[in-house]
Amino acid sequence: MSTQQAKKIHLILALHNHQPEGNLPEVFERTYTNAYEPFIAELEQFGQIKVVQHYSGILLRWLQENRPAFMSRLRNLVSSGQIEMMGGAFYEPILVMIPDEDKVGQIAKQSRFIRENFQTDVSGAWLAERIWEPHLAKPLVQAGIGYTVLDDAHFRNVGFTEEETLHYYVTEESGSRLSIFPISETLRYKIPFAEPQETIDYLAQMATPEGDRVVVLADDGEKFGSWPGTADLVYKEQWLRRFFSLLQENSQWLQVTTFQEFMQKQPPAGRIYLPAGSYREMMEWSGGFWRNFFVRYPESNQIHKKMLHVRDKLSRVPAGPQKSEAEEYLWAGQCNCAYWHGVFGGLYLNFLRSALYSRLIAAETLTDRMLHNEQSWVEVEQKDFDYDGAEEVLVSGPELGFVVAPAQGGSLLELDFKPRRFNLFDVLSRRQEPYHCNIFEMAQGQCSTDEIKTIHHITRVKEAGLENLLVYDNYRRASLIDHFYPPGTTIEELSGGPGAADIGDFTGAVYELQGANANGAAQVGLSRNGTVRLNGTAQPVRVSKTVGYTPQSGEIRYEYTLENSGDSPLETMFAVEFNITFLAGQAPDRYYSSPGRQLANARLDSRGELHQTRQFGLTDEWLGISTEFSFERPATVWRMPIETVSQSEDGMERVYQGSTLMPAWDLRLQPGEAQTFSFSQQVREVIKEVH
Repeated sequence: MSTQQAKKIHLILALHNHQPEGNLPEVFERTYTNAYEPFIAELEQFGQIKVVQHYSGILLRWLQENRPAFMSRLRNLVSSGQIEMMGGAFYEPILVMIPDEDKVGQIAKQSRFIRENFQTDVSGAWLAERIWEPHLAKPLVQAGIGYTVLDDAHFRNVGFTEEETLHYYVTEESGSRLSIFPISETLRYKIPFAEPQETIDYLAQMATPEGDRVVVLADDGEKFGSWPGTADLVYKEQWLRRFFSLLQENSQWLQVTTFQEFMQKQPPAGRIYLPAGSYREMMEWSGGFWRNFFVRYPESNQIHKKMLHVRDKLSRVPAGPQKSEAEEYLWAGQCNCAYWHGVFGGLYLNFLRSALYSRLIAAETLTDRMLHNEQSWVEVEQKDFDYDGAEEVLVSGPELGFVVAPAQGGSLLELDFKPRRFNLFDVLSRRQEPYHCNIFEMAQGQCSTDEIKTIHHITRVKEAGLENLLVYDNYRRASLIDHFYPPGTTIEELSGGPGAADIGDFTGAVYELQGANANGAAQVGLSRNGTVRLNGTAQPVRVSKTVGYTPQSGEIRYEYTLENSGDSPLETMFAVEFNITFLAGQAPDRYYSSPGRQLANARLDSRGELHQTRQFGLTDEWLGISTEFSFERPATVWRMPIETVSQSEDGMERVYQGSTLMPAWDLRLQPGEAQTFSFSQQVREVIKEVH
């Protein structure tokens, strides 16, 4: 027997397979064809090779509905012992961001689904993005989970050596005991990007005469065919087949096993307490702590706090079928992918954010039906909705719901049209990202090399000229944002964004809440004493505005009073910024319109200026929604797209986030003079026209 044959080691291969809630049907299809099915097809040819498979509930449900034969193949592999199924939270939330009752409920739902469809019990749980905080051990154990997997970076951060990460350990929270397996970062980067023999050589180096070590590769299943270039690498060049063959050839000393099987043979190596963390790249993206995404991206925080608000509402209604249905929508709205951003589109993909709002609005609508028996009702609630230390005003009725933020420029943060389960104000601001600094170097396409290293090294631009879109906002692109401009300002002077030419100090500033009440209709009053700087002089100006809503009208009324509080005449332009999304800027069934006016380009990614306008609107026939503004005093209406540049698995790409619509008026006020004017916004359902 050779020296190597006297040494042994265990290897666990675990794949995490997932598609986000609301992802495009063609992405499900393409990823199944390129990654999920061919991996299982190869595995079926190697009966000695065991793997652990985690499929999120979202993906399992899609497979059940669209690929029942594939589900049968998985069932056969599970029953033969070749696959161990790993559980987790059904809708793949970041566990630390949802209430404990939802943690337990979602994990239990996933476990039930696996038991019913694969006739096996799960003892392990996949943590979305391997986000760990110490308190998670307790709800995991309460949900029937015995082990999970975390990156070895967690262990290195508390002083573990590489050799010490080749075992599993136990931790506890208030006496709830959980086993934790470290994931090898070395293998994460080697598989499948290095030659298979390199992995075998590494495992040989780690093997010991005792044979009690285990090396865990737990990573995305999409890297086996769905990531750029990997379909050719893994299948056409037969990387996976060569890897499986090498594992079988070296089975005398290299035992491919599963978590449950290994735990039956080997006891844990000891006790451990790990701090909050994730894999190394996630720690870089988040600034060291995942929840920082809620700070860096207020739009992510908005979705999260909407979820908590709906959860709080749901807790007030009694158990029953309607509550269970609402809870299902709530859980779907907890899917993690649109709450953050790394290599993949995530938060930057407007349709993923919209999908979460759709589920949360559906949950809220069902809950409201249980809370309000009457058809016409309105709620006005003051609370610190987004947990920033300042109170917002939440207005809700049968067909509309919106959030007013006095401390954020008296702006509107959200406008939900409940019949279509859609938030019209879900627009992402343009922010500088670390990878933007490379776009000028990549403007000609592929950067430096075609060699596939890992997904973290794949860098391309999907179109030339993206560097021209790198314009950033210095405030959140909400709605009902007040701007002052020099007289005669045109849309060309707003190319840097509405904030660039602003000479007032109202955007993002604190407004005083004058009142918020509901007496058959809702009305929220706001005011601010600020300044407008003209010709080097700061002129005091008072802005008062009210937002009114009558339930079942589908209409919000905005009324402004602008007062010159100074001792000099004031001549300026006043504009109100709205940012509205209908998800696609160039689709022919999404367009601007103004009665009696012909627009040279009516698409939502167009730029334009329309004078003496009384009505202006946006229509999305695909969603079945239209919103139209009516101005009592004719306005100049500016329109322009909001487009971001973000990183995806295919490269840097332009993403339409929404459209800026700005009615503007010339303002001339003598000292002490005030002007009042109003306009309205109607939101209604539309039927797609047949051409």
